[in-house]
Amino acid sequence: MTNLWMKPNFPPLSSMNAESLDEGELSSVCAQGLSFEELSFEKTEFSMVKFSGCKFKNCDFYRASFSKVLMENCSFTNCRFEGSYWAEIFAEDCKLTGCDFAEAVFKEFMWQEVSIQYANFDSAVFRDVFFHKTKVVNSELTNCKLQGIKLVEADLSGTNCFKSYFSKTDLTDTLIDGIILSRDFAELKGATISPHQAGGLIQLLGIKVKAE
Repeated sequence: MTNLWMKPNFPPLSSMNAESLDEGELSSVCAQGLSFEELSFEKTEFSMVKFSGCKFKNCDFYRASFSKVLMENCSFTNCRFEGSYWAEIFAEDCKLTGCDFAEAVFKEFMWQEVSIQYANFDSAVFRDVFFHKTKVVNSELTNCKLQGIKLVEADLSGTNCFKSYFSKTDLTDTLIDGIILSRDFAELKGATISPHQAGGLIQLLGIKVKAE
């Protein structure tokens, strides 16, 4: 594993408090075991921040930016992240349900054992992003720009990947059961898949494979 995918080591961080929420910028702070509901972080800048064991529900992160952020054992439910920007992020053992990441930008992002369900990533940009033992299921991963992404033991089951092209991406140990693609499977052109996965895709075309 390269340094790009290693968990960051931060210098001592200050504890996050209520006053810091009103500043529009959070830097060099640690939030541990906190719960946030129906709060607006719109256009807030998060820099060198650690979230540990935090819960976010119905929160608004519209056009927020995240740089050098660590998220551990956190949950995000029905949160809005449209147009958000993420760079040098490490997320581990987190759960995201029903979140909207439309037109978000992800650069140098490590997803480690994260569960993502019913999320919207329409028109998002992924550059140098690693999904390790991470589920992105029953979600919208449509019209995305994918560059330098890596998937290891990932799960894309039931996800709509229409017009998101996985060229030069190894999908051989990723679950792709029930993913939605264009009729000619153009999204997988140049990707590497296993014989088993190829068999499943052939069945989507209505072709029956007879065992020898």
